[in-house]
Amino acid sequence: MTKKISTGEKDRAPLFQKKEKGEQLQFPLNTEQKRAAEASFGPLLIVAGAGTGKTKTLIGRIAYLIESGIPPWKICAITFTNKAAKEMADRAQLLIESKNGDSLSKSKGPFIGTFHSLGARILREECRALERKPNFTIFDDHDSFSLVKKAVKAILPKSEASKEERKKEKETPVIFAQGISKIKNMRGFDQSLEVSDEKTMTTQRVFQRYESALIENNAFDFDDLIEKTVAAMKSYPDILEKYQNRFDAILVDEYQDINPRQYELIQLLAGKHRNVSVVGDDEQTIYSWRYADIGLFLNFEKHWPGAQVFFLEENYRSTGNIINAAGSVVKNNRFRAPKTLWTKNKPGDAIKLFEAWGENEEAEWVAREIQKLKNQSNNESIAVLYRTNAQSRAIEQALIRNNIRYQILGGLKFYERREVKDVVAALRWVSNPSDEPSKERLEKNLSKKKFSEFRDLFKGKIVTSPQEIIEIFLETYHYFDYLEENFTNAEEREGNIAELIAFASEFESLSELLEKVSLLQAVDDENNKGRITTKQNEVLGAAVSLLTIHLAKGLEFDSVFIIGASEGILPHGRSLGDERSLEEERRLMYVAMTRARKDLAISFHGTPSRFIGEIPEKYMVFQNKAWNNNSSSNDIDDDYEEEDYITY
Repeated sequence: MTKKISTGEKDRAPLFQKKEKGEQLQFPLNTEQKRAAEASFGPLLIVAGAGTGKTKTLIGRIAYLIESGIPPWKICAITFTNKAAKEMADRAQLLIESKNGDSLSKSKGPFIGTFHSLGARILREECRALERKPNFTIFDDHDSFSLVKKAVKAILPKSEASKEERKKEKETPVIFAQGISKIKNMRGFDQSLEVSDEKTMTTQRVFQRYESALIENNAFDFDDLIEKTVAAMKSYPDILEKYQNRFDAILVDEYQDINPRQYELIQLLAGKHRNVSVVGDDEQTIYSWRYADIGLFLNFEKHWPGAQVFFLEENYRSTGNIINAAGSVVKNNRFRAPKTLWTKNKPGDAIKLFEAWGENEEAEWVAREIQKLKNQSNNESIAVLYRTNAQSRAIEQALIRNNIRYQILGGLKFYERREVKDVVAALRWVSNPSDEPSKERLEKNLSKKKFSEFRDLFKGKIVTSPQEIIEIFLETYHYFDYLEENFTNAEEREGNIAELIAFASEFESLSELLEKVSLLQAVDDENNKGRITTKQNEVLGAAVSLLTIHLAKGLEFDSVFIIGASEGILPHGRSLGDERSLEEERRLMYVAMTRARKDLAISFHGTPSRFIGEIPEKYMVFQNKAWNNNSSSNDIDDDYEEEDYITY
């Protein structure tokens, strides 16, 4: 990527004026946004850094295309989430109404939706070419996985191999489900799985059985909404021509997130007119596990010869210190489009860096810092970001302990997660064999036979440590095998159990652990009840948001805490030793940092993340807690004062 169209001007200018009554339309774009929005027809790439107004620019592009003569209904704008699509549609409608003086019906307006909603709409019209009827069902992940399990069972009868052998040979339903998804999101069988010929043949047989089952059920799975749309266009020239003629302009938001199959769809739809406009930020490519390919973004000019490229670099969201610090981190990546974010905003406060001895101490520090912020203002938004869901356990407990309301975005609270509840049920039953609900959970969710085995192990046995009981439960139930055979996110669930084991190891007594868990849940329920009035909400303030960094992309908060910025966590241990994976982890750090508008804090325990070392010291203030040598991370002093902190 070599072109960089820029005038160097940083002023703002309105894109349109409302002709009636001479009233100016309130849709200001800065110079670079305006030049990108008004670029001539043809391939267009807008490289938009974090907080630079990419959605506004894309809306401006839609308006410009309409003003240039393209009918609104011949414009197709695609994004990735329903929320983003709705926001884009609302803003586009408002702009078009303001400009034209009247509203547009859905049939006369542009198509603005997700990749999958576009695919579903096309398949409703063309499904007969793919052996389906128009009333087809779209299977969710659960329905699809059930079908995969049936296909595996049909292709690999139990007599052929034991569960242990299948797991060793990577022939479990989860492995096949992941393989099928990869086939559908990539570009065919030869690029699906790196396996021997025999395994490839087995995968083909399972895949074909699964596909036949989908046809029998008159259904498509979620991946089909794009893969089958592409297949229909490639197999039937008349279908391709129909949709190429239907849309004169294709626009794509968050282009850095596309996978090869989505790229094929764009290439097919825009192949005739070559009027394709995409916007995105390579620094925010963090979904390779969903098959997003950063090369598709960086090689846009090769894929679309003659493409114009514009860079949006003025950030409107964050303080100068946050922008400069985040830029200092991400510039260490080799695979990137060179750009430098800048802002007219004030430098703001330095980034707080806190070193803890453990995750509980780290969480307590975060809770205390949040309380300080809330004492200053109850209405500002606060978020705690983490690399993995398992990290929420410590911070949840610290917030509960400090009576701070919180909400988990995009997931369940730690003690509500299925695998955690299973383990806690086992602990409760061992502590109290009369606990019928715990017994029923273990028998119903898992196995009556296994429960009998588990029960017999504790007949006449003195109750041991909580950690040992958990290990006995996991071994008796072959629980990790159960997770890997039945859940596509088994690794995440195993991480939650590992976190629970680490927490349980701090208790010698089972009763103390269970009492702690029960009290935490009871206080949490009380603090987070939905029966809070508007007046109470004003007093309590907005709930603190807890979420993974992946889910935080596209969001912004007044104050952000990034916890667990340690080697092996962020960057994740899996990425160490692989350059591309490590660069994606660095982009994750960049995304997390640029979610903050005013205040940013980073904390770690153990070995600090290499990404912390990439932040110049001038942007940070280091804080540490002077703990007594005899104190433990599980026994935190509630009464420490401000002077207990050392600030450098």
